[in-house]
Amino acid sequence: MTALLPVLCTVLAVITQAAGVPDELTATALPADDECHAEDAEGCALDALQRRAWRGQCAAVGADCRAAGCCQDPGMKCYEKDQYYAGCRSECTPGLYKYDDPKHRTPWSCRNLDASARPAASPTPAPAPELGASAATAAAAEPATSPIFIKGNFLYNAGTGKRFFAKGIAYNPRNLNWNGVTEGPKSDECTAGVPKYPTLGYTADVTADEHEAEFTEALKVIAELGANTIRLYNINPDKSHAKFMHAAAELGIYVMVPLTRMDWGFLPAFPSPDCYERVLDDYGHVGVNVLTSAKMIVNEFSNYSNTLMFVVANEMPVNDKNGFAAFPCVKALTRDIHRYQASCAQGMRRVPLIYADMDTGGKDRRTVAEYMTCAADSADDAVDAYGLNVYSWCDDHYLDDHGQVSFRWSPYQAVLDDFGHMDKPLLFTEFGCNTGEFETRCPYNKGRTWPDVPHMFKEMSEMLSGAIAFEYSQEKNQFGIVLTPGFLEGQDTLRKLPSYYALQEKFLSNQVSTNWDGIDTASCSAVPTDVAPLSSAHKAPSCPSKADAKQIQEHHQVDRVVDWYD
Repeated sequence: MTALLPVLCTVLAVITQAAGVPDELTATALPADDECHAEDAEGCALDALQRRAWRGQCAAVGADCRAAGCCQDPGMKCYEKDQYYAGCRSECTPGLYKYDDPKHRTPWSCRNLDASARPAASPTPAPAPELGASAATAAAAEPATSPIFIKGNFLYNAGTGKRFFAKGIAYNPRNLNWNGVTEGPKSDECTAGVPKYPTLGYTADVTADEHEAEFTEALKVIAELGANTIRLYNINPDKSHAKFMHAAAELGIYVMVPLTRMDWGFLPAFPSPDCYERVLDDYGHVGVNVLTSAKMIVNEFSNYSNTLMFVVANEMPVNDKNGFAAFPCVKALTRDIHRYQASCAQGMRRVPLIYADMDTGGKDRRTVAEYMTCAADSADDAVDAYGLNVYSWCDDHYLDDHGQVSFRWSPYQAVLDDFGHMDKPLLFTEFGCNTGEFETRCPYNKGRTWPDVPHMFKEMSEMLSGAIAFEYSQEKNQFGIVLTPGFLEGQDTLRKLPSYYALQEKFLSNQVSTNWDGIDTASCSAVPTDVAPLSSAHKAPSCPSKADAKQIQEHHQVDRVVDWYD
């Protein structure tokens, strides 16, 4: 993987033209205040390109607003924390800010850097724009959530010191009607309605401020579900998400935010190093684009206390076998984001990074997990948490040889065997089989009963730190637990399905163990066993061998077997 080290920055002057970057944005044309220091002008060229791309625009919440001197949210001002960082806040009192990450909780000077606070060029300044009611509410809202951080293989609430378990739902509504269903069982009992909200393409950003009316209703329904976490799938960093994040925080909901996108800023399933270095026609350099886009997302969402994790990538091999040869690029992106976070440590909360993989089962599942969580070249290339998208529990219960219900005969026992010793948090980043006993058809009078959820808080309680049910709205593949307004004829309001009520019962009746509550949140070395013993030792993994990496690629017949460590 050493071939993927800062090569992107050092060759930027050569590739910018091929990547579609204007000549005036090369490293040699960057002013001194573009984050670049003289001794490392080339090494931070990508930072500078990102900075220049934002120049002339107001900063989003979470971005450093020193250069812009203004905030996209009209109810916020640009306040200085220190010489390294300034952020957008609705108000600022000098001193410590309780919503900062405890590891980076240093005083704010609160000097107003907003352009509107500077001397006006004209003696008659323009009148200040009026705030609409919804914008004023979003700007004034203080988050009701404390940051979640990692201690050992558990998640903890920074404000309470209590263990945190992510009870979640995947959120990606497209506002389809019944005619948009293309997968799963068909039905003659349903007629398509007229969607209340505009039908969205798969690459749309459903949490941008423009969708406030829809996500406001959805967030309330999700909170009533008993969920405390939402997983998103596509973010456009050119848009503001302040309204969504504030509304979620007020309801105690955390958000898993993707760093890769589906239309621009994606990580392609090409054999390494092409997945991070290839230049595509009419698109540009894949590495430059994905890293620039990811940094912009990190800049915005790191400022929200309810950003739970950044999903660095999702299921690389799901649509292309060559994804098994692209894992080095996931580690390269992980490394570069970790280093970017470190470079901004004075003013940016280091939100954990997680990779979400498809559950391939068997040895392949362990090999990928060990590779993504181990330190190959350095600790920077290892994700902070690991995710599995698990759809294997497809029966109400599993029986042993004597006809007795037994967890040991369930598919989750193998997951427990594989990950019971992991030293980092494990989350089911998607779960919820909809085949077998749980297959339903329109009008969805039956549904999934979620019998696996209680086991997550019993047999798997020391291993698992979250489970994200797939998914909120009924889409083309019929996994949804609600019908968005207009999905069916005559259904003009949102309809909760039996699957919703069944999951609600499971979420509300099962709680994470309190045995490990009360950890020292101020200690960098604190681990769960400081509070109570664990039944298994949790040790850092060794990286899989080159032979294992070669075997998994050959098994899946990739076009070109690559060295995961080159």
